[in-house]
Amino acid sequence: MADALADYERFRNEATLLDYHQNLSMARFSPMPPEQRGLWAAFQPDQAATNQFYMAIEGMIPPESFFNPENMQRLFASSANSAAAAH
Repeated sequence: MADALADYERFRNEATLLDYHQNLSMARFSPMPPEQRGLWAAFQPDQAATNQFYMAIEGMIPPESFFNPENMQRLFASSANSAAAAH
C-alpha cells in the first residue's frame, strides 16, 4: 500500500508541476514580459482566438493547436492590420 501511495504521489506531482509553477508565477503579480503582452494584444480583439488561447493553456485542446507558428503569424498580422487601420 505504501508503495502504491508513493507512486501515486510521484505521478500526481509530475502531472501538476507545470500548473503549480504557472499559478505561482501568476500569484506574484509581476509585470508581463513584452512577448506575453504582445500575444495578449494580438488575440484580444478576436473572441475565437481568445477562447482557443484559454482552452490551450487549460489543457482543453492541445497547446500546439494554438501555439504554432502559423497561428502566431496570423494573429500578429491581424493585430498589426487592426492597429494600422485604427490610425
